[in-house]
Amino acid sequence: MERCGEMIEAELRSSLQNYFHMTKLYEHAILCLENKLQESMLLGKMTVLHYRMFGGTDHEDIYRVAAAAEMMMLSLDIIDDIQDKDNEKMVWNQFPPEIALNIGIGLLTLPVEMILSTSFPPERKLQAARVLSQEVLIAINGQMRDLFNDIHTEEDYMIMVSQKSAALLVAASMLGTVLATGEWIEGVKLYTEELGIAAQIKNDIRDLLNWDHKNDFVNRKKTLPTLYLLQSVSDKDRWIVDYYEGRLLFEDIMQRKSEIESLIESTGTLLYTSVRMKTHYYRYLELIEQLNVEPHWKEQMLAFAE
Repeated sequence: MERCGEMIEAELRSSLQNYFHMTKLYEHAILCLENKLQESMLLGKMTVLHYRMFGGTDHEDIYRVAAAAEMMMLSLDIIDDIQDKDNEKMVWNQFPPEIALNIGIGLLTLPVEMILSTSFPPERKLQAARVLSQEVLIAINGQMRDLFNDIHTEEDYMIMVSQKSAALLVAASMLGTVLATGEWIEGVKLYTEELGIAAQIKNDIRDLLNWDHKNDFVNRKKTLPTLYLLQSVSDKDRWIVDYYEGRLLFEDIMQRKSEIESLIESTGTLLYTSVRMKTHYYRYLELIEQLNVEPHWKEQMLAFAE
């Protein structure tokens, strides 16, 4: 996996050059890609790892498919930020929204074309393209739940996370799996979902305490930590519920940041959500141990959860 990141980056750059012919579209998209390349490229690496783990031959085109997974993620990040109107530090949020949206649509369309342009057997290319399309549609359903903030219970939250966040990891892992085996392996979906849920809970814990950019409390987002907090406050602290239900404005609570942090601590919100996160993490570890693959592959899969 040493050259994996470099190979994926090369495919990402060449795909933009090959398909984004309009100069301004290409220039703006490259700026977005530069932001993306600062991340770990987890999805692309999951695609390559699953392809190799399940016996895929040394096929250079797997890096293009891995790049397609990363392109999908970048497109959805852009569209998600436009919808949520947050994360202003990202370069695409410096563009006019109509420009950013057009780039997001282009990047969302490109991954299927990238997969179909590879030299894998036609039936496996079609299967991989179908996997990508299906999981993106699942994620879009989850995003709609999130946009409407239509989450009232922990069960609602888990459904949303399974659809929105975990589906993208499932897509990346299953791309490599179907190209190597020609089969949908349900066990891959199960452990990948557990990893995706654990990662999302971890992100939600971070965003509850992040006062600089994406603070879920300020934005009244329903997440596992905020649901638990709302259910745990005493009668004298019901102003938190009033804020979430729109009876108070941000201006009414903006000076109470230290109170909010104290309540998060005293209600055990962080402890509870950390335990839930670890439950899914440990389930992921259990399912990986059950894989019928060589130990060195299991070690690499476990490294993704660190």
